[in-house]
Amino acid sequence: MKTICLLLFLITLHCSALAQLNNGGFHAFFGVDGDTKGGYLKYGPQTGSISSDDWFSPSSLSGSNVIDTANAAYYRSQLQAGNNISFVKRMPVLLYSNMNGRIWLDGIYARDYIVQLNTSGSITASDTTAFTGGCKNGDDPSNWTGATANVPDKTDLTDVFAHMRRNGRNVHDSLWLFAGASTIGIAGSRYFDIEMYKNYISYNAASHSFTTGGPNAGHTQWMFDASGNITQTGDIIVAVNYSSGGAPAIDLRIWVSNTTYNTITPTLFNFGSSFNGSTTSYGYASIVSKTGTTEFGSGMANYSATAAQDTTYGTPWGTRSLAGTTQQWSAQFQSLQLIEVGINLTRIGLDPALYTALGSSACQSTFASIFFKSRSSTSFASNLQDFVGPLDFLKSPVLDYTTNADSVRCNHMASLIVTNNTTAGYYTWKTANGSIAGSNSDSTAITVNKGGTYIIEAAVAQGCPVTRRDTLVIAADTFPPVASFSVNAAPDASHFQFYGGDTGASNYSTPFGHSLGLTWSWSGPNGFTAAVQNPLSNMNSGNYQLTLTEQRNGCQSTASQYISLALLSAANISLTGAWVNKSILLSWKDTYTDIVAYEVERSGTGMSFGRAGTVLANNSPDRNALVLFTDTSPVPGDNFYRITIITKTGERHYSDIIKVNRPATERGRFYLIKNDRDAGLRLMANIDAGGYGKMNVYDVSGRLIFAKHCLLTRGGNTIEIPSANRRGNNTWVITLYINNQFVFSQKTMP
Repeated sequence: MKTICLLLFLITLHCSALAQLNNGGFHAFFGVDGDTKGGYLKYGPQTGSISSDDWFSPSSLSGSNVIDTANAAYYRSQLQAGNNISFVKRMPVLLYSNMNGRIWLDGIYARDYIVQLNTSGSITASDTTAFTGGCKNGDDPSNWTGATANVPDKTDLTDVFAHMRRNGRNVHDSLWLFAGASTIGIAGSRYFDIEMYKNYISYNAASHSFTTGGPNAGHTQWMFDASGNITQTGDIIVAVNYSSGGAPAIDLRIWVSNTTYNTITPTLFNFGSSFNGSTTSYGYASIVSKTGTTEFGSGMANYSATAAQDTTYGTPWGTRSLAGTTQQWSAQFQSLQLIEVGINLTRIGLDPALYTALGSSACQSTFASIFFKSRSSTSFASNLQDFVGPLDFLKSPVLDYTTNADSVRCNHMASLIVTNNTTAGYYTWKTANGSIAGSNSDSTAITVNKGGTYIIEAAVAQGCPVTRRDTLVIAADTFPPVASFSVNAAPDASHFQFYGGDTGASNYSTPFGHSLGLTWSWSGPNGFTAAVQNPLSNMNSGNYQLTLTEQRNGCQSTASQYISLALLSAANISLTGAWVNKSILLSWKDTYTDIVAYEVERSGTGMSFGRAGTVLANNSPDRNALVLFTDTSPVPGDNFYRITIITKTGERHYSDIIKVNRPATERGRFYLIKNDRDAGLRLMANIDAGGYGKMNVYDVSGRLIFAKHCLLTRGGNTIEIPSANRRGNNTWVITLYINNQFVFSQKTMP
């Protein structure tokens, strides 16, 4: 037969270990004021509208709410309908969040089942989470028995709260525990406990039994070395005793072995005179300050000299309170219904940041479960009445964040964003070859303006060691368009006709795809501007500039030249051209006198021209004489030509532009093949005329990996790309230019 709640009192000479708290206070930006509203202190040494955190925070006040208020309307409707429900709410932010300059480790609220009365005062529902069988503090929890019972109203827990925070951004700042509880009854003194377990404890409502992971009589003991330094943390209990009109008194205890209690002198606190356990081996030992002081914080109930005028805010879903001999839903707590405490655990010595023998224990979870219980009297060993929980509390922080992928563009700085899932970490960023332009306040988001490698280092909180590192490689799409333009006199002889940007030349292959379109921005003399590809302008002499923008990435390139009417006087030249034996034969009639020379200009795009050759004029009196020029080095693909006439006075006149299409049988062939000898690549170039070649190899971020210059001859050419230039499984983009003309681009995988 199960043994239920046997209790062995092991008590030395009596010396009270009860700590009398200050009557209300404002600690670590949290109000212990017998009220639940942030931004407002109702009772205590400070009152009024004061920026502060609390359990709940109406939007009209300044402060943050520790408890999430989502679905408040649903819970309110259930409670107003008289439904006896229980539910749990947690923080609206992640574990270890930095809020108002403080680290919020965890927070929890629970609404408990109650003994519910109808309008005539008769019991309509019992509390389904109550103790039975004389259970006491210090028992092995596996020996406790739960039950559905009708507990006295002053021990019938209704709303319970707990929150732990650091009073600063660093894990070595002071550790504070805030807790509170409300009961149905408000008459007389009340007694409740906040117990925190290092290992998980749970309750099975079906079997009315508790299961505990504690290895030491159902608990986990605190352990010390011979000098009194803490080497292992364990379970803790805060026993709260409250009498109307005063500040609560607390009895702080830790679970230790009887041997530890009688032989060890802790370095951070002293053991008090009380030791309670259900076996001779382990129990809860009271602790007191080394200096003898007991002012570890403050506590307060919502006490009003005129109880009927108490307007203490309850919860967003309301609460249950007495109304004479019956009960009712209420938006407010009755006077003396709510009791709060705020305890500086660092000052007491119950802060893992103080335990140097445990290394970085301040960055790890100290407890796993929290349990609220009410007692029948001030005695620590009195019968337990009602309970709420056990509930998960202070879970181990896990850096389970994710990061996004982004790229740098000419018009876009990449945003690297950390998305936290369960824990808000502390982050630092590094880069050796990139550039960080800025970050938000907690470094969960940075902006970078250069492609490269970025390293994020993560810790649970400031002051904790780095426990996770991630490397992000940010690609840079900074491939510019090809800007060029040409100009002729318009047919009306009153305007310049501009032809801007070779869309084909700008539509080359990149790791980010081809062009997504271009925009044109023109400027010139006398305020000339235009935003179309081929604009007209008045015939004003001056410098004209085209800025070409690639829409995919915002990258720009410019082209400019001096334009005047004299330079563009129409040359009465009828220019023709045709392919002849791998060359292009140009012909035109010599119809001018006083000519020095004809400059033949060639382009592969029709926009940007270069000199292909010069023909000296003979100034023949025969106006129908033909002038011939053979271009033996046409560019691969189609060719564009124009003639510049240079007169004896230095004037230059341009012919119209003609396009000579390359026959399909004359086109060069370019392709990549594997090099079986060393696993490298070969670029094969079959061209019709020799020239100067330049091959570039880029990675997907746009970084130049390898460049090679070579002289190409007519016919087949092989350009070696050694495998030693490829590191890892990287994708390459290989481009080839011949005589500064783009002729080939291909992406290749490993």
